[in-house]
Amino acid sequence: MFDEDGSLDPLLKFLLYAVIALAVGKMLWEWLTEDVGQWITVDLWGLIADHPWWTGLFVVGGLPMLLLLGRILSFLFGANT
Repeated sequence: MFDEDGSLDPLLKFLLYAVIALAVGKMLWEWLTEDVGQWITVDLWGLIADHPWWTGLFVVGGLPMLLLLGRILSFLFGANT
C-alpha cells in the first residue's frame, strides 16, 4: 500500500483521486441540475415578473454600460483601427 519512502502507491493514488473527482463531479452535477435551474426558472423569473419596471431600468442601464466597457477595452487593446 505504501512505498518505502512512505508515499502512497501510484495506482492507489490514482484510484483515490478518481473517486474524489467522481464525487465532486456528482455533487456539481446535482447542484447544477437541481439548484441552479430552480434559481433561474423560479426565483429569477419570479423576481422579473414581480418587478418589471426595475428589470427594465436595469436592462436599459446595463446596455450602455456594456457598450462603454467594450469601447474602453477596444481602446486599451488597440482594436479601434
